[in-house]
Amino acid sequence: MVRVKRLETQGQALIGKASVPVGIAGNERGIALILALAMLALLTLLGAWALDVSSTDLKIAGNSRNTQNAFYAADAALGYSTNPTTLTTAYLYIQSNGSTAKWTNPITIGDFNAKTTVAYLGSGPLPAGTVYDADLDVNGNPKFHGLYFNVNTEGKAGNNADVVVESSVVQVVGN
Repeated sequence: MVRVKRLETQGQALIGKASVPVGIAGNERGIALILALAMLALLTLLGAWALDVSSTDLKIAGNSRNTQNAFYAADAALGYSTNPTTLTTAYLYIQSNGSTAKWTNPITIGDFNAKTTVAYLGSGPLPAGTVYDADLDVNGNPKFHGLYFNVNTEGKAGNNADVVVESSVVQVVGN
């Protein structure tokens, strides 16, 4: 067993051969531990905050991607629905089922789903500025008229992302 001889003389303690100050001014040996723990706590809080911010950013980016995919699905469905063949199919369906009927068709585009609804609005002259002299018969009457449709498409993607794209379409047909 080792004995340490301790003597106090004028505010100093002698431990072995090293002299250490005694009192409030000399009680600084634990301050490094306290500072290290405080810095560790501060860095832990900073790390937790950075993790929360990055997690939120990832969620925002994912939702943006899903919304963009839903828009692309709705836009592709709109392209499909405004195809003259599809409009003719919708027109024939609507005419056979009554004037208030709508033609609805679900569409799968890759991993995404879309639904298209075509409503027949009626027929009439072509929009202003679309008839040229070559489009008129010998009496000055237009050779063509338009079938007017309202096309509504809804694209769906992950995280319940829904996008609706609506368009009005005129299909030109001969008189």
